Amino acid sequence: MKVIDVHNHLYPVKWLDFLKDREGTLKLIKKDRTNMAFYYRGTRLATINTAGHFDPIERIKDMDAYGIDIQIMSLTTPGVELISPSEGVYWAKEINDYFALLCETYKGRLFFNAVIPCKDVKETVKEMERAKKDLSAKGITMFSNIDGEPIYSEAYLPIFEAAEGYDLPIFIHPAPPVTTEVMSRMRMPLPLFGFIIDTTMAVTGLIFNGITERFPGLKIVHAHLGGVFPYLVGRIDDCYNTYKDDFGFSLKEKPSEYYRRNVYDDIISFHTPALRCAIEFMGTDRLMVGTDYAHPIGGPERALNSIKSLGLDPDDIDKIMGGNAARLYNIPLE
Repeated sequence: MKVIDVHNHLYPVKWLDFLKDREGTLKLIKKDRTNMAFYYRGTRLATINTAGHFDPIERIKDMDAYGIDIQIMSLTTPGVELISPSEGVYWAKEINDYFALLCETYKGRLFFNAVIPCKDVKETVKEMERAKKDLSAKGITMFSNIDGEPIYSEAYLPIFEAAEGYDLPIFIHPAPPVTTEVMSRMRMPLPLFGFIIDTTMAVTGLIFNGITERFPGLKIVHAHLGGVFPYLVGRIDDCYNTYKDDFGFSLKEKPSEYYRRNVYDDIISFHTPALRCAIEFMGTDRLMVGTDYAHPIGGPERALNSIKSLGLDPDDIDKIMGGNAARLYNIPLE
């Protein structure tokens, strides 16, 4: 079975150069080629400390070294939703063209999730069609909030309709979290709680607000082993039942049922008890390898061993290693 990594990131050099010269709430501080950091509202958001984060040649070398056969690349935060709508449209197209070129250059090793400029919904739908039909994108990346706006706001419904229609899985990745100010005040790194809670609110909001019910064919990939959803699932269902009238929620089934039906999780936790909890909740058909390469808190060297530590049947291991991803993203393994 080939190993497919569904959660990893590449920054195009042109995108880095564009961000390096900007001023405002988002800043890139570059000390040298492999020593860069993004700051959002003065708090460190993301770090670059290895060439594979932007150099495809080094990336392929690292894939070989770690035993990763295929990667589905995505842009990590900061995304294009943090700049003006017109700039976002321009850069989404530029980045998607670059990703498509890399996939052609390293055919069979690299695939990609398309970047979408969510602030301009009409252009986003157009770009999704282009990415699917012309660039062979395998999915789209949607950040956990759109410059502070919930992704389940009514304005973004056409994006979910298009994703269902084009059969493009949506990879929900952390944005600068809405809890940034609180995390900074509490002296906590954003990736520790902010990222995980933000994606959990996003995916839970999609369910509570009926988007997965309205678009039952949606396929969602929830980063970082599902945030905290698999571990709070009992409380999530209970809170829905208790507070649904307060917020006007009206679902035909429990929120956990939509999660099990519409959502896939990557295995980024690399912690055996957490993985077992997710498997007990979701089964082995909806977990996939993720490494968070090339972030310094990622773990390509730990990802495969964490799956093997579970003591699963070989068929279940094969599913998680690559079979589930191949099925979800329609990737031939021959």
